[in-house]
Amino acid sequence: MYDLKSITKAVFLGSILFILGIVFVYGTTGYPRSVFIIEAILNLILVGGVRFGTRLIKEECTKITPKQISYALILGAGKAGALLLNEIRTNPKIGIRVVGFIDDDPIKKNAHIQGIPVLGASKDIPHLVKKYTIDEVIISIPSASYKMISSTVQLIKECGVVAKVLPSLGELIAKNGFLNQLRDVPYDELLERPILKFRREKDLSIIKKDIENKTIVITGAGGSIGSELSRQIAALNPHALILYDRNENNLYHIELELTKSHPNCNLIPTLGDISDIKKFNDTLAMHRVNQIYHTAAYKHVPMMEREPLEAVRNNILGTKNIAECAASHNVEKFVLISTDKAVKPKNIMGITKRICEMILQSLSGSGTKFIAVRFGNVIGSNGSVIPLFKEQILFGGPVTVTHPDASRYFMTISEAVQLVLTAGAMGQGGEIFLLDMGKPIKIVDLARRLIKNSGLTPEKDIEIHYTGLRPGEKLHEELYWKGEGIVPTSNKKITMLRPADFDKEFFFSQIAHLEKIETENNKHDLLEILKSIVPEASLESHKAN
Repeated sequence: MYDLKSITKAVFLGSILFILGIVFVYGTTGYPRSVFIIEAILNLILVGGVRFGTRLIKEECTKITPKQISYALILGAGKAGALLLNEIRTNPKIGIRVVGFIDDDPIKKNAHIQGIPVLGASKDIPHLVKKYTIDEVIISIPSASYKMISSTVQLIKECGVVAKVLPSLGELIAKNGFLNQLRDVPYDELLERPILKFRREKDLSIIKKDIENKTIVITGAGGSIGSELSRQIAALNPHALILYDRNENNLYHIELELTKSHPNCNLIPTLGDISDIKKFNDTLAMHRVNQIYHTAAYKHVPMMEREPLEAVRNNILGTKNIAECAASHNVEKFVLISTDKAVKPKNIMGITKRICEMILQSLSGSGTKFIAVRFGNVIGSNGSVIPLFKEQILFGGPVTVTHPDASRYFMTISEAVQLVLTAGAMGQGGEIFLLDMGKPIKIVDLARRLIKNSGLTPEKDIEIHYTGLRPGEKLHEELYWKGEGIVPTSNKKITMLRPADFDKEFFFSQIAHLEKIETENNKHDLLEILKSIVPEASLESHKAN
């Protein structure tokens, strides 16, 4: 088109000069006036024809016939759509044949863009895909919002075809559909506080001394916390690192990673369940274990509310099994990963973790140093809300938050693991260690930060919906470490709780009842026993049961 305009201008200017020259030399008599018009037309045809004929021959000679043709619809019958159509036509090697346009402007329906019809609106995509056997839909609306793009892509994907977009939005769409190309948001940006790093030479030396040349077992080694713990321990030159997990895939991936990053570390991947006493006993006996880091547990609050028997079977009885195994094999140290939900628990997960702490306290003095490490939500872990938020943002929202005032204490996985290692090295048995996690963060504020830091606008690009507190969920977690019984440690970032004594004989009798009830699958009696062990617990979601 640009060349045609240039040729037309040149011919028009040449014709003006031709007319002026003829009139100046010969006057206006002796020949027909139509010669001026014929001259202009012939010049335009000859000059333009030679130029476009040359281009046509060149394109035909160099034309590459694609091995496979994809039939496509273009969403957006504006200027961008027309330019896209022209690009597709001039580049046949792309292998796309445009069947029609889609546009939500009713005025454009049945119109033609460079000979290609506007077949319908966005809502007609499923019908048009089926009718014309479409392979892909190309979105060419540069002004479209993120929300519109994501919802349209979802519609296209549901039709079983590929979604593409113009390069200006290529970060959001690729050949195989919608990709997670949003900005990768570092977790320290979400916390809005400095990430705690235990850099003191004293901390580093006691951790290294505690781990070096020791045989270490990590249960749940393939999980988010267990895998990070495995990475940091592998770097401290243990004698052997036993990766114990019942999830085959998780165990396989952490083994591959550590084999590559720490080829000299003596890794012993072990596929096993903490409920399998014989397997765990055999593992301890075979390898003469020095320390156990127990991260394996069910952590999702709503799921444990629905499955209290499974929570008891895995969290309580599984922990009891391996703790007793540790004591019988004279393991030097046993470190339990606990949670702030164990403080005045309101849900099954929290109460099971509180009982795990009590199990360790009951076994203290047996020769094994039993230590618990309690912290809040680990941001980015498998049990964290952040992966859910990221997935919701990826698909255009909405982001779901339980309550506008709900708040939690958050820490990163690296902070949690540093706490576990430091506290484990400091512990002498019977302690519960806690990390100063700063101020609580509203979950909705966390969601807004994640949306903004992903390059989007809350409520405009991504909506936030409130779903209400789930069964067993607290509005705010409690700062138990600021209450009574808190003792400072040599590390200002860590405090320590020495729990009050309790009737251990009664406790173990109730645990025995739990084992019997778990075998009988008696949910009603199970809840009664749990509340008798932890009287400060408030299981409101189970009152009707």
